[in-house]
Amino acid sequence: MKIRKVIKSFILTHIFELINFICYGDLPTSYYLKRGMNIGCNFYRQTATKFDPSHCYLINIGDNVTIANNVQFLAHDHSPRVYLGFGKIGKIDIGNNVFIGARTLILPNVIIGDNVIIGAGSVVTKSIPQNSVVVGAPAKIIGNTDNYISKCSSQILTAHKFENSYIDKKKLSNSKKEEIIKACDDGFAYIELGKVIEYGRRKNN
Repeated sequence: MKIRKVIKSFILTHIFELINFICYGDLPTSYYLKRGMNIGCNFYRQTATKFDPSHCYLINIGDNVTIANNVQFLAHDHSPRVYLGFGKIGKIDIGNNVFIGARTLILPNVIIGDNVIIGAGSVVTKSIPQNSVVVGAPAKIIGNTDNYISKCSSQILTAHKFENSYIDKKKLSNSKKEEIIKACDDGFAYIELGKVIEYGRRKNN
């Protein structure tokens, strides 16, 4: 029975990776690791994220990092090639406890410090100091992470809150959807997601 479960898990995992590649051009995290990219513990990525396959060995990602969908890392810049015959390459270092929003572009020679939140659609052209909240193209600091998290913590006390059963997309009933819609009429609502424990957790074992 255990062998069947292992085989089933193996097949389903590879089918999922194949579907993601066909639909989004996704390569599995294991592909990047084999080519030299480094990641820490509790790393989580959504679909259509790309880590510069030909230069991914220049990318280092710390612990507790979440990357939303359609984020792209570029560790090279070939713009001088037409004129000089050379291209530029540079490292990308991501610290610990970092969230990178959807459709963000991170360019080469960038260091992102610990405890950083990057808003959706940002273009990161320069290094970001720790404990920063940034957004925009190019990305600019609009606040610090401590204040942002403190604000969210205060909002959670009074806002509408939903348990994690409300995030099951396949089984979410119409009545639950109506509850969420109604709650959002008053502004932000909060859904319990739990901590991220994903790829890389084996390092602690």
